[in-house]
Amino acid sequence: MDKKKPVQLRPYHKTRYNYQKLRVCKHCHNFTILWEDSCAYCKRHALVPVMEQAEKMAKRSMQSDRLLFYIIGLSAVLVGQTFWQIVISFACMAVLLVLLLMVQRRMLHSETLHALNKLLRTHKEKIVHGLDLNQSTASAAMQEDAQLGYEIVREIASLVKNDSIRLQQIVLLQGFSLRKDMELELEPLLLDEFNPDLAAYIGEIAKLKRELINSKAISYLLTHEAEILHMKQGSQIMIDAAGAAVRKKNYIDRFPDFISRYADGLPKARFLRLYQIVRRNPGLSWNGLRDRVSAIYNEQYRSDPDFQKWD
Repeated sequence: MDKKKPVQLRPYHKTRYNYQKLRVCKHCHNFTILWEDSCAYCKRHALVPVMEQAEKMAKRSMQSDRLLFYIIGLSAVLVGQTFWQIVISFACMAVLLVLLLMVQRRMLHSETLHALNKLLRTHKEKIVHGLDLNQSTASAAMQEDAQLGYEIVREIASLVKNDSIRLQQIVLLQGFSLRKDMELELEPLLLDEFNPDLAAYIGEIAKLKRELINSKAISYLLTHEAEILHMKQGSQIMIDAAGAAVRKKNYIDRFPDFISRYADGLPKARFLRLYQIVRRNPGLSWNGLRDRVSAIYNEQYRSDPDFQKWD
């Protein structure tokens, strides 16, 4: 009986840089990566994106520079002994102020990045502590709402890169009824060690989103092929992954033995794709894969009209 839970995951907001997901409390300077409305520490509605806080810091620093400029400029004006000295000093001050404002406007982005770097370095311990609290929130949410727990862990995983987080994601995903329209990922979840939940997940991805089966996923399957084949659906996982791999000639070039071992189990549509690539490249043998494809074709598909036009 299928006990997988149907879910409707909230859209995952991607940012250009992972740190852009962090928010900091303007009041207590604690951090979070979640979408909560108020700070988990001081309970105030004072959370802002770190980039916004960094820009504010950069502008404050520039404001201090302008204040220093005003002091020096006004001092020059005040020490003028004649009317024309005062006018010239004031005019020079105005011109230099315009230039300073132009330079500061140009430098705002680089100064914001500098302020961001300083903010992240200065509050490194608070960031780690905030992410630990986020993980505790995720663990508590999993007990009552697996979907919410996964969504929280997914956010944390954008910054925390370790196998513990990946395993949490994989286990939670294996409890869901996955669909083609979901925002799914594979490469960021790959582990070094064998994990049956990950292997099963790769098998599902191979059927739902073939484009996510890449060379790293195939390498993982090959590294742990013996363990996977001992699983109840292990052979089918390998067959489905091979079927996803034949969408690109590059994968056939790199993993001909893998494709060859599972070619006879491929569904007709996937074997037809493999057959087409083989026929288009008559000069390649792929370490015996061509002969294997020919044997399967002669045994199962010689009279199939879908294959006739490729003969």
